Amino acid sequence: MEILGMKKFVLKYSFMFIGGVIMFILNYSWLNNVLIPDPCYYHFHNPNVVMELFYDFGSSSNNHPEPNLINLLFTISFGLIIGYYTFKFLNVR
Repeated sequence: MEILGMKKFVLKYSFMFIGGVIMFILNYSWLNNVLIPDPCYYHFHNPNVVMELFYDFGSSSNNHPEPNLINLLFTISFGLIIGYYTFKFLNVR
Protein backbone atom coordinates (compact mmCIF):
# COMPACT_ATOMS: atom_id res chain seq x y z
CA MET A 1 0.00 0.00 0.00
CA GLU A 2 2.86 2.39 0.77
CA ILE A 3 4.46 1.88 -2.65
CA LEU A 4 1.17 2.70 -4.39
CA GLY A 5 0.87 5.91 -2.35
CA MET A 6 4.42 6.88 -3.23
CA LYS A 7 3.77 6.26 -6.94
CA LYS A 8 0.71 8.53 -6.82
CA PHE A 9 2.75 11.18 -5.02
CA VAL A 10 5.51 11.09 -7.62
CA LEU A 11 3.03 10.98 -10.49
CA LYS A 12 1.04 13.95 -9.14
CA TYR A 13 4.10 16.15 -8.73
CA SER A 14 5.45 15.01 -12.10
CA PHE A 15 2.23 16.17 -13.75
CA MET A 16 2.46 19.47 -11.87
CA PHE A 17 6.10 19.95 -12.88
CA ILE A 18 5.37 19.15 -16.53
CA GLY A 19 2.39 21.53 -16.49
CA GLY A 20 4.58 24.31 -15.10
CA VAL A 21 7.27 23.72 -17.70
CA ILE A 22 4.76 23.61 -20.57
CA MET A 23 3.12 26.86 -19.44
CA PHE A 24 6.55 28.49 -19.08
CA ILE A 25 7.51 27.48 -22.61
CA LEU A 26 4.14 28.55 -24.05
CA ASN A 27 4.28 31.91 -22.28
CA TYR A 28 7.79 32.83 -23.33
CA SER A 29 7.61 31.45 -26.87
CA TRP A 30 4.04 31.94 -28.08
CA LEU A 31 2.05 34.20 -25.75
CA ASN A 32 4.63 36.98 -25.62
CA ASN A 33 4.60 37.15 -29.42
CA VAL A 34 0.80 37.30 -29.46
CA LEU A 35 0.55 40.00 -26.78
CA ILE A 36 3.52 42.05 -28.01
CA PRO A 37 3.73 41.84 -31.80
CA ASP A 38 5.75 45.08 -31.99
CA PRO A 39 7.88 45.82 -28.91
CA CYS A 40 8.79 49.25 -30.30
CA TYR A 41 5.13 50.28 -30.05
CA TYR A 42 5.74 51.24 -26.44
CA HIS A 43 8.38 53.82 -27.36
CA PHE A 44 5.59 56.30 -28.14
CA HIS A 45 2.55 54.80 -26.37
CA ASN A 46 1.86 54.21 -22.69
CA PRO A 47 1.29 50.58 -21.67
CA ASN A 48 -2.03 49.61 -20.13
CA VAL A 49 -2.38 48.37 -16.54
CA VAL A 50 -2.06 44.68 -17.43
CA MET A 51 1.12 45.28 -19.39
CA GLU A 52 2.59 47.29 -16.51
CA LEU A 53 1.67 44.52 -14.06
CA PHE A 54 3.20 41.62 -16.00
CA TYR A 55 6.01 43.34 -17.92
CA ASP A 56 8.90 45.67 -17.09
CA PHE A 57 9.85 48.55 -19.33
CA GLY A 58 13.39 49.25 -18.23
CA SER A 59 16.21 51.18 -19.76
CA SER A 60 18.29 48.01 -19.93
CA SER A 61 15.92 46.66 -22.60
CA ASN A 62 15.64 50.02 -24.41
CA ASN A 63 12.10 50.42 -23.06
CA HIS A 64 10.91 47.18 -24.66
CA PRO A 65 8.58 45.02 -22.54
CA GLU A 66 10.24 42.16 -20.68
CA PRO A 67 8.39 39.62 -18.50
CA ASN A 68 8.87 40.34 -14.81
CA LEU A 69 8.73 38.21 -11.65
CA ILE A 70 4.93 38.47 -11.33
CA ASN A 71 4.60 37.14 -14.87
CA LEU A 72 6.90 34.22 -14.06
CA LEU A 73 5.11 33.35 -10.80
CA PHE A 74 1.67 33.59 -12.42
CA THR A 75 2.75 31.42 -15.34
CA ILE A 76 4.31 28.73 -13.16
CA SER A 77 1.35 28.75 -10.74
CA PHE A 78 -1.13 28.41 -13.58
CA GLY A 79 0.89 25.52 -15.02
CA LEU A 80 1.02 23.77 -11.63
CA ILE A 81 -2.76 24.09 -11.28
CA ILE A 82 -3.33 22.72 -14.78
CA GLY A 83 -0.97 19.82 -14.06
CA TYR A 84 -2.73 19.06 -10.76
CA TYR A 85 -6.20 19.00 -12.31
CA THR A 86 -4.94 16.94 -15.23
CA PHE A 87 -3.65 14.40 -12.71
CA LYS A 88 -6.99 14.46 -10.85
CA PHE A 89 -8.92 13.99 -14.10
CA LEU A 90 -6.76 11.09 -15.27
CA ASN A 91 -6.66 9.52 -11.80
CA VAL A 92 -10.46 9.26 -11.63
CA ARG A 93 -10.61 7.21 -14.81
